Amino acid sequence: MQPDNPAKVAEFFENFFKDNQELRHLFHVVVNDGNYQAEWAVAGRKRSGKKFAFHGFDTYQFDQQNKISFLKVKLEK
Repeated sequence: MQPDNPAKVAEFFENFFKDNQELRHLFHVVVNDGNYQAEWAVAGRKRSGKKFAFHGFDTYQFDQQNKISFLKVKLEK
């Protein structure tokens, strides 16, 4: 995915929600000096019926317009 291309980001999420159904999310956000970190887990069922689960961390920052200016996603194994 090309994060600097809004059309590609939108296409990614459109395909993600078409293929992944019955999604359930849990998250916990910690803020430290303007840096945000969300620990999250997601479980769901693909259109094919296959079940899946992921766990990870998002680290992000906001600019002065409250838009995300930095985002790092890390999947845990």
